Amino acid sequence: MTRKTKENLEGIATAILLAILVAYVLGLSGCATKHYGRQENLTQYEAVTLSCREIEIEIARTQGFIERVKKESQFSTASVLAFMGDLGVGNVMEKRAAIRSAEDRLEKLQTLHVQKCRA
Repeated sequence: MTRKTKENLEGIATAILLAILVAYVLGLSGCATKHYGRQENLTQYEAVTLSCREIEIEIARTQGFIERVKKESQFSTASVLAFMGDLGVGNVMEKRAAIRSAEDRLEKLQTLHVQKCRA
């Protein structure tokens, strides 16, 4: 085997190793994106059947969800890995969507509470 062939093979091996390493890091960063879940929209059935006490409990649960998302979205090791993969955009989008779903439900619950319980 000539020296040039050996250098070419070493270069190819290095490129393959680098590609595997990059794929591994990107795979880890995808797993590092945080997932908070979503709050479901208030259904017509809920609006009709929930009592005032149940509405208050649902309001408290939804507020607790918002607090949990805000707490869990603080900087962590997973944030570093996610930032390496997508510059942290995935975590920001996930947090925003989770908070938005909860705020929508909270607004509807509060409106329902005013309509049913304060009238």
